[in-house]
Amino acid sequence: MHSWKKKLVVSQLALACTLAITSQANATTYDTWTYYDNPTTALDWNNMDAAGTVDGNYVNYSGFVYYNNANGYFDQTFNGDTVNGTISTYYLNHDYNDATSNELNISNSVIHGSITSMLPIGYYDRFDTLDHDGYSEYYRFNNGTDTVDGNWYDGDVFTLNIANSTIDDDYEAFYFTDSYKDGDVTKYTNETFDVSEGVAVNLDVESNINISNNSRVAGIALSQGNTYNNTYTTESHNWDNNINVFDSTVTSGSDYILDSAYTTDTGTFGTGHFGNSDEPSDYTGAGDVALSFTDDNGASDYAMKNNVYFSNSTLMGDVKFTSTWNLNFDEDGDDTNGDGVPDTNHGWADDGLNVDELNLTLDNGSKWVGQATYTVDTTSRMYDVETNSLTPGATLEDNAWNRIVGNEVFQSGVFNVTLNNGSEWDTVGDSTVDTLAVNNGSQVNVSNSDLTSDTINLTNGSSLNIGEDGYVDTDHLTIDSYSTVGLTESTGWSTYSNLYANTITVTNGGVLDVNVGQFDTEVFSTDKLELTSGNTADHNGNVVSGVFNIHSSDYVLNADLVNDRTWDTTQANYGYGTIAMNSDGHLTINGNGDINNGDELDNSSVDNVVAATGNYKVRIDNATGAGSVADYKGNELIYVNDVNTDATFSAANKADLGAYTYQAKQEGNTVVLEQMELTDYANMALSIPSANTNIWNLEQDTVGTRLTNARHGLADNGGAWVSYFGGNFNGDNGTINYDQDVNGIMVGVDTKVDGNNAKWIVGAAAGFAKGDLSDRTGQVDQDSQSAYIYSSARFANNIFVDGNLSYSHFNNDLSANMSDGTYVDGNTSSDAWGFGLKLGYDLKLGDAGYVTPYGSVSGLFQSGDDYQLSNDMKVDGQSYDSMRYEIGVDAGYTFTYSEDQALTPYFKLAYVYDDSNNDADVNGDSIDNGVEGSAVRVGLGTQFSFTKNFSAYTDANYLGGGDVDQDWSANVGVKYTW
Repeated sequence: MHSWKKKLVVSQLALACTLAITSQANATTYDTWTYYDNPTTALDWNNMDAAGTVDGNYVNYSGFVYYNNANGYFDQTFNGDTVNGTISTYYLNHDYNDATSNELNISNSVIHGSITSMLPIGYYDRFDTLDHDGYSEYYRFNNGTDTVDGNWYDGDVFTLNIANSTIDDDYEAFYFTDSYKDGDVTKYTNETFDVSEGVAVNLDVESNINISNNSRVAGIALSQGNTYNNTYTTESHNWDNNINVFDSTVTSGSDYILDSAYTTDTGTFGTGHFGNSDEPSDYTGAGDVALSFTDDNGASDYAMKNNVYFSNSTLMGDVKFTSTWNLNFDEDGDDTNGDGVPDTNHGWADDGLNVDELNLTLDNGSKWVGQATYTVDTTSRMYDVETNSLTPGATLEDNAWNRIVGNEVFQSGVFNVTLNNGSEWDTVGDSTVDTLAVNNGSQVNVSNSDLTSDTINLTNGSSLNIGEDGYVDTDHLTIDSYSTVGLTESTGWSTYSNLYANTITVTNGGVLDVNVGQFDTEVFSTDKLELTSGNTADHNGNVVSGVFNIHSSDYVLNADLVNDRTWDTTQANYGYGTIAMNSDGHLTINGNGDINNGDELDNSSVDNVVAATGNYKVRIDNATGAGSVADYKGNELIYVNDVNTDATFSAANKADLGAYTYQAKQEGNTVVLEQMELTDYANMALSIPSANTNIWNLEQDTVGTRLTNARHGLADNGGAWVSYFGGNFNGDNGTINYDQDVNGIMVGVDTKVDGNNAKWIVGAAAGFAKGDLSDRTGQVDQDSQSAYIYSSARFANNIFVDGNLSYSHFNNDLSANMSDGTYVDGNTSSDAWGFGLKLGYDLKLGDAGYVTPYGSVSGLFQSGDDYQLSNDMKVDGQSYDSMRYEIGVDAGYTFTYSEDQALTPYFKLAYVYDDSNNDADVNGDSIDNGVEGSAVRVGLGTQFSFTKNFSAYTDANYLGGGDVDQDWSANVGVKYTW
């Protein structure tokens, strides 16, 4: 609220003609400003008649609140009422009788205007003309009586309760028409009496204001009024104000008459939009004040303490704080012992009583849009007071050198802002506070504005978002407990850093997130970046570190990177900070360059801190299937521009880049990408040909079992058969690795043919199989279809030759998760031709036993298509050839139970060699995916003939020793012979 020179005071205001307010028991509309018109004479603003003058022209006020309204004034309760104008609690507040209640209750009501604790005032030439002394002309109104007591009584606090009500500061002027006679002609003038208070609530008494239940108040201004009481001689007194806002809104008010397009020498105040005028509660940017706290009472020895609390509420407008020294405080100091050196600032012994305070708390999802400003007195000459704030500039030596020695000051007032539980502050203009605490998922957004605070602390998942043309300046920024400070390409820095802090501390999962362009630098400036972690004892033995994330930036850190953590897990200070980046990011750590320099705040001549010290993990955040080994292997991630660095860097994770995983590795004062194993998706892609071969080998064994069983047991003239086959495989050639389960079925039909020199079995078969290939997150679903022709020739000398030719089609659906959690999929199909050839000799042991040594060779030749996974990994079509060589022996015995029933158990032992020397082209790199090596096969089986024509058989095999181990395979079938 502004003040103007008083030109005329209307005292002893006659009340005889006022509107009597006899009862507020029922919902009523009241007008506190009225005009009494003498129709024969014109109103003379410079000499307005006193209220109650017979035949006078005067503005009358009738809006005082009393503890006892027997004289026709307002009482202390409004419920369901409408008031147009100004309500004054002046006489209520200045009745210091302990038996009276200093309280005003407004519920379910609308106040079109304002509430003030002062005598109401109105201006008749506030903006249109100025008189000869340069001040606006006004009248101040009273009720013609004196206050009960003019002393200040600490603790007699005025309580204002506002519930489900609106105080809109919208009664900015009293408009009326004055009539008068000009001869016999009646003439009229339209008059404006400006009664705006600037805000809806304007109080100069100690106050408790409670706003609740969807109320709306257009601004609150609290100032320190009279503090005189000659009985107060101690420091035990404060001027206390409390504002509590629940589920409601506080907006800005207005000093101007917005409902009139009133053009004057000072400009046009009112505007319109399709017939609607601006409203005082319309926040238009910096300068529209919603909360004002003023202690500029130079005669006061007492501090003004203001505590403001918003819960699930909205604050739309600026918050302004003005503070001056208490009367008894000496900012320059006083020499009380005469030695020529000041030794005291006087003031109260308790420093807190020398300092005004504004503590603003937003809680439970409250939101503030506006500017925080303060005007305070400051001194760096502190003789018997302690520092209570920091200057954004610097303090100087008090001598001829005049050097910078610090930033510590003592202020007449401090402004602290706290956001809790999902609250939000969108800054406007140039905001300045002493401390800013952002807690429990709250956020501060700084765009097209500046924010300065001595300290900024973020905790528990909170955020400070610096947007386009936003600037933040602080001595110490702390990013704690999973909170985030974000700087992006849209921040829009120029020659200045958008964030400056002497020290930035990032810890306990906090993130300093710098997501800027590839070659941008200096989006923030600091002397020291402390990237650290909390003590493991506080986190159940776990390390919860702070993170500096530069994404893909090529960032230059002109600051010291520090922490006091060690890699030694046995130490109490075990822990680390985390540097996160994408694989194409790069961090250069130059240090702050403060060598042999005398301008540090600690005034040291040498900075003994190297560019980087402490223990760090380096995390690679991105993942992609694109890129060859040359694109990643050995790439520099971090360069510490100081060969004396003792910082240690190690890998925080493995990242999927192209076909391989990579991790960070320290090499001296650099950190580079180290190539590791295949990614899950590349491993699956490269394992598919080997897994296809495993399915085909099971089919080969199934056909071979059919032909072996035809030579033993009861006579076999050919027939129809069906067989289940399945198995489990583990592949590992040092590059690829997988586990595979296979289940399939084969059906065949054949016949016996008697040749000149041999007896033949000739037939055809079809196979259908499904495979499940997996390793870690990689998964492949396999489908296989095969067609076989086969034959077996048994000669009279018991030598036999088995052979087959096959065609197979394989379809494989691949999926995996990348290191960043991204889902990857792809599909590939291939065609294959194969053959099998087996030569053996059946050595009869009596009539029922046999031993069959044999040798076999088989081969599968696959040709695949080119394909690309969803993450852009490219696999060129691969020709994958595999050969199997086997030498072994079968032994069995047939137990004949009757002419039609027999049981033949058998045993198999063999040496197997797989020759599959293959490689695949992935992203332009050749990668070995062949599997080979020697193995031993051990098998057991049996065949049982139920009748002359119907039999069943089963066998199981183990094969191990090569690159692919067959943990088990099984073959269960039935046949019907002709």
